[in-house]
Amino acid sequence: MTKRLLLFMINVLLIALSCEAQSRKKPTALLPATDLYDLNGKHVNLAQLGKNKVVFIDCWFIPCPPCFREMGMLHKLYAKYKNNKDIISLTICRTDSGIVKRFIAQDKSVANWVKWYQNLSKLQNFKLPVYFIPGCNMKISTGTKLTNYEPDDKTKCPDVLFTFKGYPTTMIFNKAGKIVFKKTGFLPEEETLLNARIEDSLNLCLASK
Repeated sequence: MTKRLLLFMINVLLIALSCEAQSRKKPTALLPATDLYDLNGKHVNLAQLGKNKVVFIDCWFIPCPPCFREMGMLHKLYAKYKNNKDIISLTICRTDSGIVKRFIAQDKSVANWVKWYQNLSKLQNFKLPVYFIPGCNMKISTGTKLTNYEPDDKTKCPDVLFTFKGYPTTMIFNKAGKIVFKKTGFLPEEETLLNARIEDSLNLCLASK
């Protein structure tokens, strides 16, 4: 038996054990069939949108410094996988869609937050797919103060829907709609981890239950 073949067999065994271990984790959260709408007001069902696909979700808001810092990484991941028909990448924002529209368009009314985003993300523009949950439309100050306004319905926001306590939070659901990764916060080395988890979900554990 050649060394290359032996290494291949060991790798296959490790993959099988990884998939078996993942399938034993109980309970496993499922991709919720919640209503979302995009910047144009078009409504979609999240579970239907992600049916038979790996789903990568990032939850964020304006103005959130760690959210802004991770945007460079998120743009890289989106560019890498945007032409892969087996994966859906999207962001869900807690901030009111009207404010996000102005933010993406770099309107002067939110110039302070745009500048902050550019400084922290090292990007000039925002080009990620962004969705919103009806009722979670948190307003923010368009001046210079970090004024926080409450959403119309806190129970409709991503942190309640996906049960996490801070932003940003990233999640990966496999093709069976089961969550395989969830992390709150951002560290620069996270890009390598997320790449690995996405590749695992695409290639290794598609049939696990």
